[in-house]
Amino acid sequence: MEQLLLIQDSLSIVWNVLSLYWWLYLPILLFSAWLVSFETYNRLNYLASLEWILLEIRVPREVNKSPKGMEQVFAALYGIFLGPVRWQEKFFKGKVPDWFSFEIAGTGGETHFYVRTQTKYRNLVESQIYAQYPDVELVEAEDYVSALPPFLPNQEYDLWGGEEILSKEDAYPIRTYPEFEEKGTGPDIVKRIDPIASIVETIASLDYKEYISIQLLIRPAGGDEWVKKGQAVVDKLMGKKAKPKEDWLTKTIFGIDALLSGGSSEKKEEKKEHEQLSPGKQEVLKAVERNFTKLGFEGGIRLVYIFPKNMFHITHLAAMNGAFKQFASPSLNSFKLNKSTTPPIRGFLYKQKAYRRKSFMYRKLRDRSFVQKPIILTTEELATVYHFPDVSVKSPLLPRVEAKKGEPPAGLPIG
Repeated sequence: MEQLLLIQDSLSIVWNVLSLYWWLYLPILLFSAWLVSFETYNRLNYLASLEWILLEIRVPREVNKSPKGMEQVFAALYGIFLGPVRWQEKFFKGKVPDWFSFEIAGTGGETHFYVRTQTKYRNLVESQIYAQYPDVELVEAEDYVSALPPFLPNQEYDLWGGEEILSKEDAYPIRTYPEFEEKGTGPDIVKRIDPIASIVETIASLDYKEYISIQLLIRPAGGDEWVKKGQAVVDKLMGKKAKPKEDWLTKTIFGIDALLSGGSSEKKEEKKEHEQLSPGKQEVLKAVERNFTKLGFEGGIRLVYIFPKNMFHITHLAAMNGAFKQFASPSLNSFKLNKSTTPPIRGFLYKQKAYRRKSFMYRKLRDRSFVQKPIILTTEELATVYHFPDVSVKSPLLPRVEAKKGEPPAGLPIG
């Protein structure tokens, strides 16, 4: 009873303070709310002003090039980074960093490759893809999600979706395409297990009116912030302790102490005993340090499975999740689903929460909105996740370019 009276007295005091000094804090709260609303309004206007184009990439019948070609494409697209967005542009114009969406989508068994880009970057995207894959065809395509209802789930369709994140720090790489390759019988022959094959086969098993969409949303990770964080991981692996930050007072005291001791500013050498790194730790350290040699992109992967309510196949979900388990390395990194983006299947009011998350994920799918929790992926990791299937992928419902287009002979008379 006494505790209840104490709580009531405390609440009464708080209420009295708030009611007496409202003129002091209320303008600050209203001004803060106005700042947030103003920035949000400008950002929405900026996003609405962007002009987008969806290009379908029609894969040639024979792709003998390794994903290294796609790595070069991603490296070239890093060139759109000209510096971080200034706060003036962010606040007054609502500007955000530009991004791309590389997509693998399918329905009724057919697999299609797309890239969504702003119109101003169309020439850049086309030229870089043609430079590495001269036999592909790039055509402007109608958005495949336009065939679906504007809002889901509804009485006819349901969906499941989520976004992939990394299980460890960004500095740890996933299993990349060089680990899927081995030397063949000849010097130029490479045996390759194409990780895209399982994704293509999963889409090939879809029935009519079933849809799967995989969106790889990326933007250049400008600056070296992610490298600095990675260096902290390297130091941890090597057994180094992080140096505590010294404030100005500590530096001043050490400076005076150095002068009084004869002007020597040298600190006593600290003896540290580093543990001998095991072969396993050495390999991890090499992989992490090698990751820093690649350009980094900020982004993520969005997975969405759309189906009629009477045609749900849990095997498609298992296959789609399993396709991303291929990139897992027990000693390095792996993908996992961000639990805050997937629909819950149990808990308090889980049906209402599941509906909200599904509708939110579907809206992000249609808008190609950036991921909720961005991760850092290097060009090599991106090329591992998104590249064109090689000749070993024999899915009959994978549309390929049937004939090569040749240039006209030189000196051909015109007119």
